[in-house]
Amino acid sequence: MERKSFQPRGILFRNTSVRCFILLATVVLVGNLNAIVDSFLHPEIPYFDNEHLIVGSVTSFVTAILFGAIIIYTHHLEQAVRKIGMLESFLPICSNCKKIRISDSNVSKMESWQSVESYITEHTSTRFTHSVCPDCVKELYPGFDEEEHSG
Repeated sequence: MERKSFQPRGILFRNTSVRCFILLATVVLVGNLNAIVDSFLHPEIPYFDNEHLIVGSVTSFVTAILFGAIIIYTHHLEQAVRKIGMLESFLPICSNCKKIRISDSNVSKMESWQSVESYITEHTSTRFTHSVCPDCVKELYPGFDEEEHSG
């Protein structure tokens, strides 16, 4: 059975020109909002009044900064979801030595393989400490009496 990986759907459109157009249109609309409202509520105030220009400029600037921060944050979230999807997908591992093949690399080259510890440390925040389990102690150190040295 083929496993389908999760593909993130961004809040903003994928097309960069569409993103830019939406950002620009929103910034212009928010920047002119004060003048638009005043044109209905106070028709005696001219649309291009100095106060409208100052308030509109500051509002547009703050809106552009906030939208930029949202776009950057969304980009980081999309990268995190892609990374999670990659880590949840199939993991190419050697059935003998348990080394992991680096994705999109040449299978026959030794540089394409890395230890499980280095792979997990590189792709997650997990850090390793090493110990020896009781079965391996018996296999590696046959003369070692565990009960004699514990306590």
